[in-house]
Amino acid sequence: MAKNARKLLDDRREAVIRDLLSNLARTGEHPTLKTLLEVSETCQLTLDGAHRLFGYDLRSIREFDLQLNGGRTHIFEAYPFERDLPIDLPARFASHGAFDSDAPLRDLVREWHTAVPIRALESEAWEHPGTFYVHVGTEDSVGSSIPPGSTALVVPVGEAEKMSPNPRRTYLLQFGNGYRCSQCLVSRGRLLLLGSDRIYRGRENFAYPGSVRIAGRIRMFAMSLPMRENSYLYSLPDSRQPAALILPWEHVSRDQLLATKRKRFRRTKEEQTFVSEFLRQELHANLSARSERRYRSATPSDPHVNTLIHLSVASMARYTDALRVGGSWHSDEGRFSLDSLLRASRLEDAVARQCVNTPEPADVWEARRNEFGGWPPLLSLKFPHLRLWDNRVVRLAHGIPGGDLNPSIGPGSWILLEETPTMPDTEGERRRVGWSRQIYVLRRGLDMICGYLEREGTQLALINHDDEQPRAHLCFDELHLLSRVAGIAVPV
Repeated sequence: MAKNARKLLDDRREAVIRDLLSNLARTGEHPTLKTLLEVSETCQLTLDGAHRLFGYDLRSIREFDLQLNGGRTHIFEAYPFERDLPIDLPARFASHGAFDSDAPLRDLVREWHTAVPIRALESEAWEHPGTFYVHVGTEDSVGSSIPPGSTALVVPVGEAEKMSPNPRRTYLLQFGNGYRCSQCLVSRGRLLLLGSDRIYRGRENFAYPGSVRIAGRIRMFAMSLPMRENSYLYSLPDSRQPAALILPWEHVSRDQLLATKRKRFRRTKEEQTFVSEFLRQELHANLSARSERRYRSATPSDPHVNTLIHLSVASMARYTDALRVGGSWHSDEGRFSLDSLLRASRLEDAVARQCVNTPEPADVWEARRNEFGGWPPLLSLKFPHLRLWDNRVVRLAHGIPGGDLNPSIGPGSWILLEETPTMPDTEGERRRVGWSRQIYVLRRGLDMICGYLEREGTQLALINHDDEQPRAHLCFDELHLLSRVAGIAVPV
C-alpha cells in the first residue's frame, strides 16, 4: 500500500515537472502563481524554496516595502521565508536576581540552543498567537506614541478591552485612511486620542466603532539609533472615500484585499509612477494600469508571480496575505527548504528540527516573554547568531528615566552598543532632540551610565535633561570606555 502511494506521488511529481518544462517557452521567465504553487505542493517545497527555484528572492520584499512604503504606517511582512535559517535561541537564563540590574547578554543567558531552524519559533511557546508587526511611518506619524521609523510588535486584544481600552496603554488604531499608534480613551460612543505630541493639531475625536478600529495593542518597539531627523511629519491624509475597517487577514478574496489597501493608502500620481517604475525594473513586471485594475476586481485570471509581488508591494499588502486570502497557500508546515532538499541523499535527511525547548528556568522565561510578547522572529532574522553579540547587547533593568524621549526608555529595554571610533561631535549633537540625538553608555567596571554627551572644559560629561548635575565625567583618554547606542528595543 505504501509503495503504491509512493509511486503515485512520484508519477504526479514527474507529470508536473514534465508539464512545467513543456510550458517554459510560453510562460517565459515568470511562471504563473498556479504553476509555482503546484511545484511547491508536488515537490513538498517551502514557499521560499519554490520561489528560489524560479529565481525569486522573497527576502527582497521587505527591502522593497521599506524603500517604497516606509513613509506610511502599515502592517509589515515579518514572516521568515527562510524556514531553515539556523539561529541561536536561549536555553538557560540566569536567575531572576541577574535581571535586577543592568547587564550584558552574556550575564543573562548562560546556555544557548544553536543551529535551530527559524521555523521553530512558530510554536506558541515562543510567540503569542495572532502577533503581528507594524512599521511606524516616517512621514504620517505626527502625534504617534511610537517613534517614526520603528517596528512595533502588536498583539490582539479581546472585545472587552476594545470597548474600554486602557488609557495608559498604546494601541494600533485603524482608520479608513491609514493607521496610527496612540493611547486612547473610549466614552459615549467616541474614541479620543491621547497623544502627547504638542506638534499634532489634527482631529482627536472619532465616532467609535464606526470611524476607527482598535486593531491590537503595542507590546514593544525596536529601532536603529539615532533616529534620522524628519523635515516634515504630517497626520493621516484626508480621504473622501475611506477604506473599510477590516484587517488584511479578514478579507475573503485577493481582489478585495488589494482594492481595500489601495483605497486606504492612496498615492499621488507622481508616487504611483515612481513605485511602478521601480518595481518594473526590479521585478520585470510590465503591469499596465488596466491590468492593475483587473486584479483589484473579481477575475479568473491567474497572475504571474512577479505580478503578484508587484501588486502586493505597491498596495502595502503583505505577500503572505495576498497568497492566503486568495486560497493559494496556507502554511509551510512539513515542507522542505530548497537547500535541504538539494543536500539530502534521502528524503528523511531533509527534515529539519521542528521544535526546541523553551529556556529554563521556566518562570524567568515567562517573565521575559511577558515583557515583549514573545520572541520576535524579526530579531532572529536580523541577528541569527545572537550569542556572538553577548557583550554588545545590554539589558537596562531600570531603563533611562526622564529625558525628552517620547516614549521614555522603560525598564527591561535592550540596547545594542557600538564603539565610539572618533571624537564625538558634541556641538552638532546638542542641536538634535529626542530620538534623533545620540545616546551613549559609559562602562566603568560593573557600572553602566547612560545619557547624552556634552563637553565641559577639558572633559566630557554624560547628562540627562532632568538631572541638575552630570551623571558622570570622563577624560578624553577614556573614550575607549564609551559606547554609542546603535539600536534599542523597548517594552511598552
